[in-house]
Amino acid sequence: MDTVAFLAYLDGRQSRWRLTLDDCIAHAGEDPRARLLAVFDALKEWAASPSGFRSCAFVHAQIELVPPEHPARTVVARHKHALRTRVRELAEATGAPDSDLLADQLLLLYEGVIAQYTVGTVHDAADRAHATARQLIAAATPYPLDAFWAGPRAS
Repeated sequence: MDTVAFLAYLDGRQSRWRLTLDDCIAHAGEDPRARLLAVFDALKEWAASPSGFRSCAFVHAQIELVPPEHPARTVVARHKHALRTRVRELAEATGAPDSDLLADQLLLLYEGVIAQYTVGTVHDAADRAHATARQLIAAATPYPLDAFWAGPRAS
C-alpha cells in the first residue's frame, strides 16, 4: 500500500465530511438544538450520497492498520477528536447541563450508525439515528419540548 496516497485519501475524506457538516450546520438556522442535530443531518446526507455509503473510512483504517506507529492512525485519531470537539461545542451551545454527556451519547449513536452500515441490520439507520438524536437533544436541553422537537407525528 502506498502510505502517502492513503493518507491523502483520508485527508480528502475528512475535508469532504467537514464541508458537508459545515453546510448542514449553516442551514440549520440559529437554534442551537437544530445546529447540534445537524450532525445527523450531515450523516443522513452522507449516507444518501450517490457513491453509496459503506461505513467509515476512518474506522476501516483503524481496524486494518494494526501497527500503532502507522501514520494513518494519527490521521484517524485527529479526525475523531475533531468530531468530538465539534459535537461537544455544539452541545455546550444548547445550554445542556451536562454537555459532555450529551456529546458522548450522540457520538455513540453516530458511531453505531456507521458500524451498522457495515452489517446492515437496521433499516433506515441514519433516519432512525436522526430521530433518536432529536429525542436525546430535547431531553438534555433546558428548552420547552415543542412540536418540532417532539419529532414527526406518527401516522
